[in-house]
Amino acid sequence: MSSGNRPSRTFLKLSPLLVPFVALFMGGLFMAVAQSLGFFLPIPYEGGIFDAYRELFRPHILASAGHSLWVAAVSSTLAVSIGSIMAYQIWQLPERSGRMAIIYKIPLTLPHIAVAFIILVFLSQSGVFASIAHQLGLVKTVRDFPPLLHGTGGAGMILAYVFKEVPFVIILALAVLRRMDPRLVETARMLGAKPTAVFLRVVIPHMLPALHTAFIILFLYGFGAFDIPFLLGESSPAMLSIETYNLYFRRDLVNRPTAMAILVCMFLFSAVFIVLYTRIAARISGKDRKL
Repeated sequence: MSSGNRPSRTFLKLSPLLVPFVALFMGGLFMAVAQSLGFFLPIPYEGGIFDAYRELFRPHILASAGHSLWVAAVSSTLAVSIGSIMAYQIWQLPERSGRMAIIYKIPLTLPHIAVAFIILVFLSQSGVFASIAHQLGLVKTVRDFPPLLHGTGGAGMILAYVFKEVPFVIILALAVLRRMDPRLVETARMLGAKPTAVFLRVVIPHMLPALHTAFIILFLYGFGAFDIPFLLGESSPAMLSIETYNLYFRRDLVNRPTAMAILVCMFLFSAVFIVLYTRIAARISGKDRKL
């Protein structure tokens, strides 16, 4: 009976934190769904119950959704790829050099808004790199410097996310690598495996669970974040978070159901994405084990 009571005791101990969190989360979700259907609005709503969801099929909102998916997918893929490679390199360093590699954690101490400002200061057309290029004669004026921010497929946002998220991936991957037997790598090398093959066939399979977790977290954060897109995003197409903000705060009150409908769909998409991704990853891992 004691083992059966352990979950209830755990929930009881965590209740001071869980109850407010669940209440606020469920309350916010309830209000978002209700307002997307036209209820609990500050003004009388004359539309139909699903009119807000029909608004989501407008071209500019669909473009925003596609743009958000693009930025999230590219930034998270780059962060996971670069982070896994760097983690492997750090893992192979001698102990003294490995301690010095702690410098990679510096971006983790910075909030996302600070990272956005750093990218803005260095890569904007009036930034540090543009000024250096002008002084070196590479461009005639700073306006000739490539417009990396506020356009070009969200390059500024992608750079900011990668800079911020690579250390996060390194930490997760290193935690796995430090539990891996180094003799596996040494044996593969002795059998003639090239460095690339060792990394892809020996190291990556051990890191995959951590990399899958990192990808889910980073993808969903990049998909729904507001801070970096607010500073570095383009106005058209805007990220879905910016589109929602504009509809809720900068437009008429009649647009609030559409803003809430976007939030509800983003939540549903996130839930479905987690379920599908974990199932697909589990099936792929299962097939690899059979092989």
